[in-house]
Amino acid sequence: MRRRLAFHASLWLVGAAVLRVAVVPAEICPPVTAAEVEQAIVLAADWMAGGIGDDGRYVYGYDLETDEESPDYNSARHAGVTMSLYQVYEATGDPAYLEAADTGTAYMLARLDGAGDWVAWGEGGTRPTGANGLFLAGLALRKRSTGDPVHDDVMRGVGAFLVGQREPSGAVLSSLSLTTGEPIPGRYGPFATGEAAWALVLLGQVLPGEGWIEAALPTIDYIATRRDRVEGYIARLPDHWAAYALGDLPGEYLDEERLALAARLAGYFGMRLRFEASRTGEGVNLWVRWYPGPPAGVGTAGEGIGALHQLSGRAPELAALRPNIEDRLVCTAGFMVERQIGPDEAAALPRPELAEGAWFYRGFTQMDGQQHVVSALLAALPIVEAREGSR
Repeated sequence: MRRRLAFHASLWLVGAAVLRVAVVPAEICPPVTAAEVEQAIVLAADWMAGGIGDDGRYVYGYDLETDEESPDYNSARHAGVTMSLYQVYEATGDPAYLEAADTGTAYMLARLDGAGDWVAWGEGGTRPTGANGLFLAGLALRKRSTGDPVHDDVMRGVGAFLVGQREPSGAVLSSLSLTTGEPIPGRYGPFATGEAAWALVLLGQVLPGEGWIEAALPTIDYIATRRDRVEGYIARLPDHWAAYALGDLPGEYLDEERLALAARLAGYFGMRLRFEASRTGEGVNLWVRWYPGPPAGVGTAGEGIGALHQLSGRAPELAALRPNIEDRLVCTAGFMVERQIGPDEAAALPRPELAEGAWFYRGFTQMDGQQHVVSALLAALPIVEAREGSR
């Protein structure tokens, strides 16, 4: 009898060990200080700002193994990096980041087209909605932090373009044809919808009383109620740009459906970041969890939940989520600071200037990796500072 009990007990212990190691690995949340988070933000922002070439474009990507820059480029990522540099300027007040972001903006301003009351930027025969949403978001952040009205008319024109891309349902078409001067029917993008909504909310902040926030509401409601089904997504789309839109939406517009969307997104982002915290990329964990995720993917979850942290401080209905959101952000800051290439490590690599401050995925770094992680760390920093101050 005792031998049978011992045998079954050993099976339970082995099973529990396998469950912990192979099925549900423990989270790893390295301790992190505010100074370390600040340094990581600066290093990554310097990577983005330092990569601007004479043509006004950023370094797109760098392969560590081949020591080659990527020849690719992407308009949405150009606009996104520019927007992120305006976020860093708003947080730090360092004029170097304003100058870098203005250089990225000049590249887009030089490529504007328009008709009637709208303007939009792009290259080739179409004008993409997502890239213009991020262009407008960056200009609005610039206006919010500087008060400079120099781009007000451009912002109004891009806002009109985004509204013109919207269907009566609130859906947003992904691009406009310069040949026809009309939106290209039947084409939607996974993120253009949220990018347009957030940009319009920000535009309403910096140009109040012109109806821009109200123009964003049909699209926010479309995302909340039917976008995933109508556009054919199998699961609900984890839209970090929609989270930004909700995070900046004034309290009088926060109804039950919009708050429910915020709670759903917080649940997804929290789950994604908890999963990421269990990845080590070594031993058995590599087979169970694979490599630590692409920085852009981790960063989007971090900035998405960061936007919802802001909202949870204003919306009593989400207050219960706030402690868990803060834990996720601080944990994410810890493991992403640890994964970043610092000065000492970069000095031993072939091109330190393309490695220092970057996050790599299997030997490759890309501009949006720095963009999204920086935005997540900016959201985490005040929480890390507050926890240090309470000790």
